[in-house]
Amino acid sequence: MAEWDLIIVGAGAVGAAAARRAGEAGARTLVLEFAVPGHDKGSSHGPGRIFRHAYFEHPDYVPLLRHATARIEQLEDEEGVELLHRCGVLLMGDERSEVVTRSIDAASRWNVEIETLDGWSLSRRFPWFDLSPWRSVRGVFERNAGLVRPEKVIAATLASATRRGVVIRLATRVLSVTERGTTVTVTTDGGAFTARQVVVAAGAWTSKLVPELERHLRVTRQVQAWVAPNAGAHAVSLLPCWLLDRGPDVPAIYGLAPDPLGTGTVAEFPKVAFHGSDILVDPDVGADPVGDEDIHALLGVYRAKAPTLAGKVVSASTCLYTMSPDGNFLVGRTPHHKRIHVAAGLSGHGFKLAPTLGDALAESALFGKTGHPVDFLSPDRFVAVG
Repeated sequence: MAEWDLIIVGAGAVGAAAARRAGEAGARTLVLEFAVPGHDKGSSHGPGRIFRHAYFEHPDYVPLLRHATARIEQLEDEEGVELLHRCGVLLMGDERSEVVTRSIDAASRWNVEIETLDGWSLSRRFPWFDLSPWRSVRGVFERNAGLVRPEKVIAATLASATRRGVVIRLATRVLSVTERGTTVTVTTDGGAFTARQVVVAAGAWTSKLVPELERHLRVTRQVQAWVAPNAGAHAVSLLPCWLLDRGPDVPAIYGLAPDPLGTGTVAEFPKVAFHGSDILVDPDVGADPVGDEDIHALLGVYRAKAPTLAGKVVSASTCLYTMSPDGNFLVGRTPHHKRIHVAAGLSGHGFKLAPTLGDALAESALFGKTGHPVDFLSPDRFVAVG
C-alpha cells in the first residue's frame, strides 16, 4: 500500500500550487524539495514576474490565465498579503508584429479588455520609449494586468497547503521516480517514498527524472538586470510592465515596472531582460554569472529603446528557462506512465499560469480528470508511445 496519495517533486511555482490543491482535496500529500522554496537556482525566484491575459503565445491559454489570476486573488484574501500589482502591460511592435496581432486576436476571442494604440498614441501615453518612426509602430495595452510577486506567491501557497495537512520536506534531493504496478516509488538521498500518484514539477531538472522528455526540453541561461532610471526620467511610478517585439530573428526585450512595495530592494527599480537565449545550461552545474558582455548587450538595446530608463545597473542575475520545441508547456501524464504527471518546458512564460497548472495536475492525479482545458499542452504531442 502506498504511503501517500500524492507525492509532488519540487516546491516551485507549479509544485506549490499542486500542493495547495491537493491539500484542499484532503489528500495525503508529500512535497519534496532539494533547496529552500524560491531559491535562485531555478526559475521561480525573484521579486517580480509579468501577468497578463491577452496572450499572444496561444489563445487557449486565456481561460487558464483567468483562473490563475483568480486563484492568486483568493490567496491574497486567504493569507492577507498583496501578491499582484496592476500597473498594466504594454506590448509593442511594428505593423508586422505577431506579438501585437496575436494579442489582439486572443483578446477578441475571449473578450479581454485591451486598448489598441497607434504610434502617435504610444508616444504620448508612454514617453519612456523611443520607437521612432512612430508611424510604423503599434501597441496593445492591458490595464488589468501587471506584475506578480513570485517569492511571496510561493510562500503564501505553501502556507495554505501546510495548513491543510500537506507535508513538505526540504533539503531532500530526488534521485529517481519509478512506476511499478499500482504505485510510484520516489527515491531520494534520504530514503524512498511510495505514492499512488506523483507530480513532477522539477523545472530545469525534469528531464533528469523523466528521461523520456529529455530530447524535448532544453535549459537556457537568461540574464536580467535592475536599472536605475536617469535623472529627469518621466514619472517612473507610472511605468507599466512592457515587451517590445523586435522581429522574428532577435529576442524581444521586456521590462517590469518598479514595485511600490519594493522599497529598499532591487524591486524598487525597473527590471529589463531579453526574452530568450541560446546558451544551454546543465542545472546541476548552474549558469555562468552575469558578465560585462551580458550587460553591454542588454543596455545597448535598452538605451536605444528607452533612453531615460537605462541608467546605472543596480543589480543583475541569471535564471533558467526550460524550453520546449514550440515554446508551449508540457502538462499532463507522461506518455509511458499511468501515474506520473508532469509540468515542464514553461519556456519563460509559465509563472503567471502556475496556479492553474498546479490545480490541473493535482486534479488529474487525484481524480483522474480535470476541468481545466490543458489538453493542448499534453506531452503526447512530442513523445510517441511505443
